Amino acid sequence: SASLAPSMHLIRPLLLFLGLAVISIGGCASLSHSVVPLDVPMTDDTTQVAVLSDHSRHPVLLRGVDLKPVSAARIPHAFRDTIYLLSPGPHVLWVSSVPYGHPLLPQTVRCYVLSAHFERGARYVLEEDPDNARVRMLREGSALPAASGQRVDKTPVFLRDCRWQ
Repeated sequence: SASLAPSMHLIRPLLLFLGLAVISIGGCASLSHSVVPLDVPMTDDTTQVAVLSDHSRHPVLLRGVDLKPVSAARIPHAFRDTIYLLSPGPHVLWVSSVPYGHPLLPQTVRCYVLSAHFERGARYVLEEDPDNARVRMLREGSALPAASGQRVDKTPVFLRDCRWQ
């Protein structure tokens, strides 16, 4: 037991350091979201609007609504969920794939147009289905698409923007 005392003396600070590191990383990595009202005023009452999220396994960028560009394309990532607020009713969405983060590799962006009817108080998630050249809008909690849109363009990232028509 006397031979264990010096080794425990060295292990305790290490365990304390590791514990603090895990707590600080966990505290910094909490999921957060930004709310972007598109054609409605900012509200906390989401029962009166439709809520659209881009946070999925196959994220996309919402680039426009009803033929108007979205002012700031927000890149989805694991630590921030972007939530868009829309008025209930029919809307046409311009959606693009998310380019990967390596600027030296040639890459393309896939561009989609999706027409959908949004219900008051409903929550939806956008996701890309690149194998079928489509984008899907799922009702939150369902695997069945509420709407889907076709690819209308594919463009090299740095050469031009999507052609939505």
